[in-house]
Amino acid sequence: MSLIKCLICGREFENYISLSLHLRTHNISSKEYYDKYFKIKNNNCLTCGKETKFSDINRGYRKFCSNRCSKLSEETQEKFEETCLDRYGNKNLNKVESIKEKINNTKKLKSKENPNYLKNIRLKRTENILKKRLPVIKKFLNNIDLEIISNYKHTQEDIKVRCLKCGTIFITKHFKLLYEYGKCPTCYPYIYNCSKVEKELIKFLKSLDLIFTEKDRNILNGKELDIYIPSKNIAIEFDGLYWHSELFKDKRYHLNKTEECLNKNIQLIHIFEDEWVFKQDIVKSRLKQILGINNSERIHTKEYEIKEIDSKIKNEFLNKYHIQGEDRSLIKLGAFYNDELMSVMTLSKNIKSIYKLSRFCSNDNYHIPGIAGKLLLYFKNNYQWNEIYSYTDRRWSEGNLYYKIGFELDSITKLNYWYIKRLDRINRFNLGKRLKKGYHKIWDCGYYKFKIINREELNKYD
Repeated sequence: MSLIKCLICGREFENYISLSLHLRTHNISSKEYYDKYFKIKNNNCLTCGKETKFSDINRGYRKFCSNRCSKLSEETQEKFEETCLDRYGNKNLNKVESIKEKINNTKKLKSKENPNYLKNIRLKRTENILKKRLPVIKKFLNNIDLEIISNYKHTQEDIKVRCLKCGTIFITKHFKLLYEYGKCPTCYPYIYNCSKVEKELIKFLKSLDLIFTEKDRNILNGKELDIYIPSKNIAIEFDGLYWHSELFKDKRYHLNKTEECLNKNIQLIHIFEDEWVFKQDIVKSRLKQILGINNSERIHTKEYEIKEIDSKIKNEFLNKYHIQGEDRSLIKLGAFYNDELMSVMTLSKNIKSIYKLSRFCSNDNYHIPGIAGKLLLYFKNNYQWNEIYSYTDRRWSEGNLYYKIGFELDSITKLNYWYIKRLDRINRFNLGKRLKKGYHKIWDCGYYKFKIINREELNKYD
C-alpha cells in the first residue's frame, strides 16, 4: 500500500485521516492544506455555479452545493436513466407496467377505506427494530448480571428483571441501566443517597484529613450541599450528568446554588461527573490547590527559564494538567526548570492586537509562586498588544489568580450549556442539528470575563 506524504514536513501516513490529524501540529486545517498544495480549479457547483463545501483532503471540494443541484445535474439524470434501462428496459419509470401497478396499489392502501394503514406500517417497523435490538439488550443485561423476564417496548418503559447473582426480581428501566443506575437493590444498595463516584470523592477528601459534613441541608435552608468544609468556607457539589441535566434541573439551578453560597461567603465548586471519571488526577490536583493543601516541591522564580514551545509539547502538557485539555493557540509559552517543563500559558490573537489568554496550568508536582505573572510579563515585553482578555469558569473559581496578575473584571457571561449522553459532554457548537436526538442539555454557572488594557499603547493614539 502506498503511503501518503505530508508536503510540509515529509512525514508519511497510511491514510488521509491520519494526515488530517497530523496537520494540527502545523496549525493548518485540512482545507488550507488542500488549497495550498492541490487546488487547481474553482470550487463551483456544476449545476448552479455557487461555491461548494470542502469535503476532505482525498476528495477535495464537492461537485454540487446541495442535493437538489445534484439531482438536477445532467450526470445524475444520465445515471438514473441508465439504471432504469438496465432494470426495467425503459428510461421512463412511468411507462413501466409493474411500477404503475405498484403505485396504484399503494394509493388504494392509503385511501380512506384503510385508515389503519400507516399505523400498521409503524407497528411493523417497530417490531422489526425490536427484533434486531432485543438480542443486543439481552447481552447488555447479561453483562451486568441481569435477565429480562417481561416484554420490552422501549428504553423508558418499566421492565421486570431478575438478578443472576442473588435471584432478586425487581422493576427498573433500560435507560437507567445505561447510566449505571437502577441496578439490583440487594447487590447495589443506594446507601445514603450517594453514588459510587461521589463516594470516591468523599474518600479522597478524607485522605486529606479534612473535617466536613455530607448532605448538609442547614446552610441553604433545606437545599442540599453534597459536601461542606467549614474550616475553608468551601462547599462541593458532585453533578451527575444525567440527573443534573434539563430533564431534572432547570437552567439556573447550578447558578442559583452558587450565588446563594456566595451570599453566605461560601465558595461552591461544581464537579461534573465526566470530569471526575476521565480527568480525576487533574480534579484532585485542582481541589488541593483551592483547599490550600500543597505538599509539592517549591521552586523560586529566579530558577527557571521562559521560552516559546511547539504545539506538540504544549498539547501534551495541557492534556496532562489542564481540565479543558489542548487548544489551538498562536502563542505558546513554557517555563522550564532544569530543562523540565513546569508551566504553560497560551494566547490566541483576535483582532487589532487583542489577545485571548486561553490556557494556563502548571506541573502539579511543583509549587511555583508567581509563575503566571512572569509568563504574562514575558508576553507583554515581547509582543505588541492593546488588550488581553480571558475567562474563568464560575463552577470552579472566583478568578483570584486574574486579580493577582493585574486583570480587572470586565463582565459576567450568560449561562452556557453542553449536550450530554451517558458520560459524553459535548460542546453545543460541535453537535449538528440532526445529531441532537437522544442528547440533553446540562447548564453551567456562566463565566467571569477579565481583561487588561495596555494604557501606554493607547496613549500613542491620543
